[in-house]
Amino acid sequence: MAQGGNKGSGRRAVIDMRADKNEIIKDIVLGRRTLADIAKRIGVDYSTIARYRDDKITEEMRRSILAETRVASIEADTEVINQDRMDVAMTYESLAKRVERLITRAESEDNDSFALAAMEGLRKVLRDIATMQGKLATNLTVNVSLAESKEWVTLRRILNDVCGEVPEAREPLLRRMRHEVLSVTKEDTIL
Repeated sequence: MAQGGNKGSGRRAVIDMRADKNEIIKDIVLGRRTLADIAKRIGVDYSTIARYRDDKITEEMRRSILAETRVASIEADTEVINQDRMDVAMTYESLAKRVERLITRAESEDNDSFALAAMEGLRKVLRDIATMQGKLATNLTVNVSLAESKEWVTLRRILNDVCGEVPEAREPLLRRMRHEVLSVTKEDTIL
């Protein structure tokens, strides 16, 4: 057997046999705990955790965990915003009902000046409700442009270089890009 690990030994890694395996992997990927802390917590040597990180955690697993964490964070933030929206709506609704009761009482007592003042207050409350609901209802959008990404700029430069070396490749490349509905702008036609 070759030195440097269990790749050919058939032994399962200690972490793979643990019930909290997924949390340990998340701790490693997200850096929530140091490798030394993880090793100490589960009773293994630091090198065992480092080897597991290097040999068992694939790039696909890393990306999946990072994406899952981002989505969970966004969902949590959205829940907070929605709860705030509900709190504001309930506060204004309660205030509007109180002003409405004042108007009803003033009208029943034939106190027109007080009823008029209460109506003005209700109008302001309703305007504030509409303003606040409009601000809270604003959707946040994030636009990511592939054309501006560092990777696309690099890839486009590489494609230009290759088409410069092999001019016959230019036409089939552009045809396939159009077929795949990739944006081919005037600067892309330099390809």
